[in-house]
Order: sequence, then C-alpha cells, then structure tokens
Amino acid sequence: MPPKRGTDNSDDEESSPTKRSRSESSSPTNIAADSMPSQIRSPLKHNVNPAGRPAECGIIRKIYVEEFMCHKKLSVRLCDNVNFIHGQNGSGKSAILAALQICLGAGAKRTNRARNLKDLVRREGGASQAKVRVTLLNRGPDAFQHSVYGDTITIERTITLGGSGGGYKLYDENMNPKSDKKKDLLDMLDQLNIQVENPVAVLDQEEAKKFLTGKPEDKYLFFTKATDLERLDRRYAETVDNINELHDSLERMARTIEPLEQNVSQLKKEYDDFKILEKLEIKESEANVKYAWSFYTQCLEELEQEKKVMEAQQAKVASYKEKLEQAENESDDSQLQKDLEEKLATLTAEAEEATRHHARLREEYKSAMAPKKALEHQLKMKKNEIDRSKKELVFATRELQNKRDEILQRKGSADSEEASRQARAKEAESKIEEAKGVIEEARKGTEESLQKYEEGKATEEALGNNVRSIQSQCNAVKSKIQELKKSQGNSLAIFGPKCESMNRAVTQAQNQGKFRDVVIGPIGKYMKIVPGKEHYAALAEKALQLNLDRYIVTNSHDRQVYLKLREQVGCGFRDCGVYQMSKVARYNIRQPPQGVDVVSSVITSSEDIVFNCMVDNGRCDQKAVCESWDVSQSQLLEEHNNGKVSIRGNNIKSVYYLPSGDFWQVFNGEMSVTSAEKAVLKGASIGMDKSRAIKEAEDEYTQLKQELDSQTVRLNGVKKERHGQKVQWNDWKKKLTFAQAQINKYTEEIERIREESENAENITFDTTELEEEVTKAQEQYDSLKTQSEEISKSIEELIPDIEKIQSAIEEVVSRNEKVAKDLRESEEKLGSQMQLQQQRQRNLQKKKDKLQQAEDGLQKQREVVDGKENKTLDTLRKARIMSLRVQKEEENRKRRDKHDEGQGEELDLINEDDFDDDELDSIEPVILRKAPEYYAGKIRQLQKAIERERKSRKMTESNPEVALEKYLRAKKALDTKLYQIEAIEKNKNLLIVDVRDRKEKWKKFRAHIKVMTDQNFDEFLNKKGSSGQIKFNDKEKTLDVIVQKDNRDKHSQTADVKALSGGERSFTTLALLLALGECLETPFRVMDEFDVFLDPVARRIALNTMIEVAKEFEHRQFIFITPQDLSNIKTDPKLMIHQLKPPKRQDVVGREVQQTID
Repeated sequence: MPPKRGTDNSDDEESSPTKRSRSESSSPTNIAADSMPSQIRSPLKHNVNPAGRPAECGIIRKIYVEEFMCHKKLSVRLCDNVNFIHGQNGSGKSAILAALQICLGAGAKRTNRARNLKDLVRREGGASQAKVRVTLLNRGPDAFQHSVYGDTITIERTITLGGSGGGYKLYDENMNPKSDKKKDLLDMLDQLNIQVENPVAVLDQEEAKKFLTGKPEDKYLFFTKATDLERLDRRYAETVDNINELHDSLERMARTIEPLEQNVSQLKKEYDDFKILEKLEIKESEANVKYAWSFYTQCLEELEQEKKVMEAQQAKVASYKEKLEQAENESDDSQLQKDLEEKLATLTAEAEEATRHHARLREEYKSAMAPKKALEHQLKMKKNEIDRSKKELVFATRELQNKRDEILQRKGSADSEEASRQARAKEAESKIEEAKGVIEEARKGTEESLQKYEEGKATEEALGNNVRSIQSQCNAVKSKIQELKKSQGNSLAIFGPKCESMNRAVTQAQNQGKFRDVVIGPIGKYMKIVPGKEHYAALAEKALQLNLDRYIVTNSHDRQVYLKLREQVGCGFRDCGVYQMSKVARYNIRQPPQGVDVVSSVITSSEDIVFNCMVDNGRCDQKAVCESWDVSQSQLLEEHNNGKVSIRGNNIKSVYYLPSGDFWQVFNGEMSVTSAEKAVLKGASIGMDKSRAIKEAEDEYTQLKQELDSQTVRLNGVKKERHGQKVQWNDWKKKLTFAQAQINKYTEEIERIREESENAENITFDTTELEEEVTKAQEQYDSLKTQSEEISKSIEELIPDIEKIQSAIEEVVSRNEKVAKDLRESEEKLGSQMQLQQQRQRNLQKKKDKLQQAEDGLQKQREVVDGKENKTLDTLRKARIMSLRVQKEEENRKRRDKHDEGQGEELDLINEDDFDDDELDSIEPVILRKAPEYYAGKIRQLQKAIERERKSRKMTESNPEVALEKYLRAKKALDTKLYQIEAIEKNKNLLIVDVRDRKEKWKKFRAHIKVMTDQNFDEFLNKKGSSGQIKFNDKEKTLDVIVQKDNRDKHSQTADVKALSGGERSFTTLALLLALGECLETPFRVMDEFDVFLDPVARRIALNTMIEVAKEFEHRQFIFITPQDLSNIKTDPKLMIHQLKPPKRQDVVGREVQQTID
C-alpha cells in the first residue's frame, strides 16, 4: 500500500491541513467564501440548508411531465432525504432526470438524450408540445422571495415541436403565475445554490461514462469544475487582465501630461501679454463711454421734436369733437320712429294671436274628424266582410247541391271500382319485386367502388407527400445554385452567403488591432480531404455536423468583438457563428480499429486549433464512415451471447454509411438506426472549388427534377383512377336511390288502394252537415248587414259639429288677411323713416370716424413719444452703466497691479457687471455736441490698433479675464490629471497585493479539498475491503487514482484503473464521485444508473454506503436512478423507492407508451 496523504505533486507552498472527521471538517464552500475578495466573491455559491436540521429550501417535492419523451403523463412525489427511482430499461427513468435538467435551465444536449428540444416531445398521439414541471421547497431563512412565492416554488417549461423551449413560468405555492422571465429563474437557482450543470450534482449516464473512461487531464478538469476551483481560477485570471489594463491606462495618461504642461505655459504667456495692451484698451473704453453719451444726446433731441408734433395733434382732436356735438343735436327724430315701432308691435301681436287661434281650430277640426274617419274605416271593413260572407253562402249552397247529385250517382258504380282497385294493387306489387332486385345489385356495386376509392386514398396521400418533399428539395438546391452563381469568383461563398463580408470585416478589425489574439475562419477554409478518401467526403462532412462558416477565437474579449462585427455585417441567427477554443497542443486522439475509417481520417486540418475544434464540437474521432450498411455491420457490429450488441472499438459512438448518409448507434445493448432526411446525399463543400460546387448542385437538381416528374406522373394516374371509381360509385348510388324511391312509391299506392276499399264499404248518404253550413252562412250575412247600417247612422250624426268648426276656421282666415294688410302698410312707413334716420346716422358716423382717426393719430404719436422717452432713458442707463463699468475696470486694474506687486495676499476683484440703482443715479448725464458717428470712428481705429498688436504677439484670446480663467482651468486640469495618475498607481499596487494574497488562499482551499476528497475516497473503498489514493498533479493538471483491491495485500495495488474489472472500476468511480460530492453544498444530488457494472457484493456495499452517507446528510436530498433490483432495501420516512411500470412495447422498436408510478 502506498503511503497515505501528501503524495500529490502540488505546487502549493503551504502544507495540507491535518485530516479530520467528516463531521468536524469545515465546509469547503465557506472557506472559499471567507477567502474571496469582494469583487470576486459574488459568483461563489453559498451554503443552503445548514447541517443539523432537515432541509428547508431547494429540495425537490414533485416532478411532473406531460407528453415528454416516453411519458404521456407522469407525476413523481419525492421525500426530503433519500429517493430511489427503479425500473426496467425503457421504462422512462432517465426521462425523469432529463425533465429535471430541462426544467431547471439546462439545454437539450446536456441531457445526452436529444440534440434539440423538439426531439424531447413525445411523438405518439399527435402531441404538439411537451410540458415539464418541478416543485421546490422554499422555507426558512434561505428561501427565495418567500413573500412572493410562499413555501413552494413551481417551475414550468413548455417545449413545442417548433423547437422553442424558452417558455419558463414560475408559480407560487397556490399555483398562481408570478414570473415568466428566465432572469428570475436564474436568480432563484443562484439563491438556492442549485447546480444542474455540475456533473457531480446531477450525474447522468453519459457523464458517468466520460468520467469512467476519461484521461487523467479530464478527471482533473472534472474535479476543478465540480468544486468551483476552475471558475475561481478563471476569475483571478480576469483580475490580472484588469491589472494589466490599469497599467496600460497609466502609460497612456502619462503620455498626456507633457501637452497639458505646454498648454499651461502658453496660457500664462498670453495672460502676461494682456498687460501690454492695457493702455490701448483704456482709450477704447473711454471712447465707448463718449459714444454712449453722444447717443443719449441725440435721443434727447429727437424726443423734443416728437413732443411738438403731439401738441399739434391734440389741437386737431379738440376741433373734431366740437363739430361732432353739433351734428348729434340736429339729428334727434326718434319719437316718430318710436310710434311706428309700437304700432307695428301691436299688429304683430294680433297676427300671432290669430295664427294661434287658427291652429286651435285646426286641432278641434282634426279631433272632430277622428271618430268619423274611424267609423268610415269600420264601415269599409264591414262591407268587405259582407262580400266574403256572401261568397261563403253561395259556396255552401253549391256544395250541398253537388253532394246530393253525387249520392245519386255513386249508388250505381261501387262494384266496378272494386275490380279496378284489385288490378292496380297487383301491378304495384310486381313493381316492388322488380325494384328489390335492382337494390341488391346497386348495393353490391356501391360497396365495391367505395372500397377501391378508399384504398387509393393512402397511395395518393403518400405520393402527394413525396412530391411536396422533393419539390421543397428542388427549390432549396435551385436557391443554392443561384447564390453560387451570384457570388462567382468568391471562394468563401461555398461555406455560407455571409462568409465573404464577414471575412472582410474580420481582416479590417485585425489590421486595426481590435483583436488580442488570432481569429481563424471560416473553419471550412482550413479543412481538407485526405487524399484517397474523396469518396467519403460528403458522408464525412454530413457526419461532422459543423457549420463550416464559423470562426474560432481564443478569449472572451475577441468573442465580444467578433459578435459586434457579426451584427454590423447583418448575419442571421445561423450565419457565421463562433467557437471559443483554448490554445493548446493538437489532441492525440484514439485510433479506430484496423480497416475502419472515422471522420478524422477523412477530413483533417493543418491548424491545431481547427482540428481540436473538430474533436470537441464535431466528435470527429467517434464517428465512423463505411461503404454500405452491410460493410458497416461486418466491420463494427459485435453480437453477444445475451442478445445484446455493441460497437467494436470503445471510442466509436456512431456509424454513418453510404449512399444516403443514414447512421446507426447502440444504446443499452440495442441498435438504433436513423435515416437521413434527404434521400440524396449532397456534395461536400470542403476542398471544393466554385465551378465544381455549381456542377454538383446542378446534377443534384437534375436528379431531383427527374424523380419529381416520375412521382408527379404516378400521382396524376392515381388521382385519375380514383376519380373514375368515384364516378362509378355515384352512378350506383343514384340507381340505389331511384330503386328505393320506387319501392316507397308503390308501397304507398297499395296502402291508398286498401284505404279506398275500406272507405267504399263504409260509405253513407248524409247531407245534414252541409245543410247546417248553409244556414250558418246565411245568419252571418244578415248580421253583418245590420252592423253596417248602424255604422252609417253614427257617421251622419257627427257631420253637423264638423261643419260648425269649418265655418269658424273660415272666419279666422278672413280676419288674418286684414291684419296682414295693416301690418304691411306699417312696415313700409317704418322703413321710410328708418332710411331717413340711417342717412343722418351715416353723416354723424363720418364725423365720428374723423374724430377717431385724429384720436388714433394722437395715440400713435403718444406711443412714439413714449418710445422715444423709453429709448432716451435706456440710452441714459446704458451710458451710466458703461461709465460705471469703466470705473470698476479701472479699480480692478489697480487691484491686479497691487496683487502682482505682492502687496495683497489674495486677489479680490469687483464684479464689473453688478450694478444697483443708487450707483447708476449717482452718475450725472453728459451732453456732447458731436454726433455718435464721430466716436464710432475713433472706436474702430482703436480696435484695429489693438488687433494689430494682438496679431503681432499671436494672442488667441481677447478678454484678459477669460485668458486668466483659461490659465487657471488648464492648471487645475493638469493638477487633477497628476492626482488621478497617482491614485490609479496606488490602486493598481493594492490590487496586485490583494490578488496575490487571495491566490495563496485559493491554493490553501484547493489543498484542503484535495485532502478531504482523498480521505473520503479511501473511507468509501474501505467499506468494500479495499483502499485507495488520489494523486493530484497541479502542474500537469492531472488526477490519477491508485487502488489496492485488498487493503491487506499491498501486491493487489494498481495505478491503472482499466486493469480493474467492470464492477471494481464502477465502484471506484462511485467512491470518487461520492468523495467529490461531499464538497458540494447543493440542496440535492442525482445519480443515474450508478451501479450498472457493479457485481452483487460491490453493489450491496455501494448501496449501503450511499444510503448511510445520504442519511447522515439529512439536510440534503439524494435521488438515485437504477434498473437493478432494490428488494433488499427497506423504506422508512427518510427513504422512498419509486417503482416504474415495465414498458409496453409497440411495433416500432424503441418507442414506449405512457408510464406511471406503482
């Protein structure tokens, strides 16, 4: 047995901690959290559900799936500690794990059950979508938004056949929807420390196999990812990059100091030059003051002239007012007009009253006529009823007479009618028998033609689907030909329509230095076909399943730059994607069996990073290519005695074969064959020039077109044949319908004959009923005649009152005509008087208008005077302000000179633009006799002199205050920049020390985890009578396992895990996974088919060990999935076994029906 502990080849300087028991050892996660800097600690998961009490949040209460994989509906309720899910292969155990992963944010590939989400939708029953739902416990201090969700959170994800799987929903404890944002889901997973991407937290079959058969480097990477060491190390590297960026920033800022210093010196010189121009500027200021006072003098003179004009306008207004008063006294003739208006109002009122009286009479007339009209209407209706009654009386009388004549006639013809009825009945029975024969023949013909018509339906639908599928392929190939021809001469267009544009953008960005490292692409450009393997080219490219238009970058910065370029070029979702790869040496892949070709032996690349991308993303070393189906089986299929099959060569996972690109795989000892979507394998793009690509595409189009024409001819023939069968079916249907109608017709005829015979025997000769109808009609006619006469009499009684009202109406109409005549005469007189008055008013209005014009002119003149006064006051204020400003400028010059001479400690200048009214009023007005133009000319002369002096001294500023402000601002900017450089340098040094310290703590953390993992690994192996050791090499980044199968026999020690039996290797792997798992703080752990290769003894020990460990961690939940027998395990409140029903196999291999829990 090798010596225990401390045997790893670690580069840690500190010694490993002393081994402690599991219950006493500190949580690795808590140690890491204490060691993390504030800017790094946030991504680290925290401890949820502390030990010593049952779990309160994050564990799974229920998993529900609907139309998912093999399950139509399935609901699994789990206990809080240990759960076993047991069932035969194909019963849907792993589907429960896949549903858990998908629902909690994982992608389809992570489940190792499908390449995309739509493949997880159950195909049977025509389902269009699948639904998965997981309910988590959410109590205690670590609960996620307990006030929103309550004691449980239910996550639901919907997957459609269209491939969409982003339909997340979060429900509270009462199943009320609370969120549909994935961000909230990620926040919840982070809060509850759920890590479905961590293979130790959720271990499926494929991850277990990879770990079991992986290289030491893969195991070490698995170890660092499972314990978060790899992510923390990556964070430290990013921090170092930030330190380097700070260093670069300091260098750039240092280069900007010299221009700032030169600018400060230049601005100081300009400010000094201003003192030389001071004398000229003083003269200019004095000239500006005189200019202001001369302008004030000019405004004062203009004001006096406008005041004289206003006085003349006032005298004119007074004259017009006097004339207006005289005209108003002469035009007062309002009494006559008033009398006429009163008379007109009286006549108008009388006319209106007469109109109202006339209206009242009309209403009375209408009311009096209403009863008369109603009676006339009744009379009309009665006359119509009399006519109808008379017709009924005549008809009843005629019927009575006809009946009496018929009785006399029928007494002699009864015998002859009976003989005729017998002959008609016999003929009808003969027709019925004849129709029954036709019906039998027609039914048989109808059934035969309908059967043939329905049999042809399936053929027609299948041919129609083929035609549409081939037509779609033709269109796709035709579009490809057009794109290739359009981009003739563009060698990259064969890999994708955006390759040429993307290549130009990447080249330009590289020339500009935007990328930190090399960018390679499109990757198809760097691939080539191995000579002699050209016949496999198209098949290998199909099996590789890589987008040849993608690019490769080596770091996150270049990836972000590339994605921005991709948006600028306008790439679609599938155009010119990107792979991020590490720059490592070319992979040393496992060679295939002798005589077998894999994708990597057909397609290769001289670029190591491109080849590694083919291995990582295309699995080129795990996909074989063969000539045909038979060759693939003979070379690679191995059959075992137990009926199971496998693929020869442990590394090969899929086998593709010509001619159409179909492939087969082996799952759980059973073969699964997948047919290609297209019947024709398209030509390869790798190593092919544009002309050849166009030719192959045209050949493919010709082949598809021929197949399309052939299928179309077959489809038309089937349609024509079915149409003839349908016509024949319709003819038989018509015959059947006609024959049935004949039977019904003659059956009714026989019934009528029988009724006639029975009626003839029971005939009687009675006319009493008809005689009563005649009597009744006569009585009704007499009654209606009496009622009509009474209505006519009532109408005659209403006529005198109506005539009286008509006479009153005629009298009122006559009176209204007289009033209307008087009203017209009065209106004419009033009109004449008003015209005369209007003429007088027009003359008066003219005088008013003249007065108004004069007053308006006076008002305008007042406004002119007011404006002149305001302008004069404004110029006076401006002149005073300018005089006061010049005085303050002079005072400030004196203070600056005094400050420059060193007589003042601090420069305190007067605000030259701050004035109060008292200061302005203290300035006495100055009257100058020279015009403002004179002083304006002197100002221009002084300005030119100042400008000449400024140019000779190369001064850019005209205001000394502004020049001083610029100088002070530039000096402040220089001081600020120097302070920033000093602060950044200090922060950089502190960050360097901080990262170094934290890196050392990280190494201690790693050493602690390695020791604990090694100890736990040995403890688990001891339960089986073995022992073991984990050798970590941090420099080489490898993890090796040493196992001593018998801990009492050191000769049974081996460092080659492959030398162990399948059961021993599986138990060793299980022990290692359990040891790693004890470093996790995730609420639950899932292990799928962990015991498939264990022998009975190892399996019993493994199960007991896992149950013992799981029950010790009562604050964690464990879910174990196995197809093996669990009858020896006893359930209790902490342990539950979920038994799945055996699958019900259908005709199609590999498809199961709905499963439920026993």
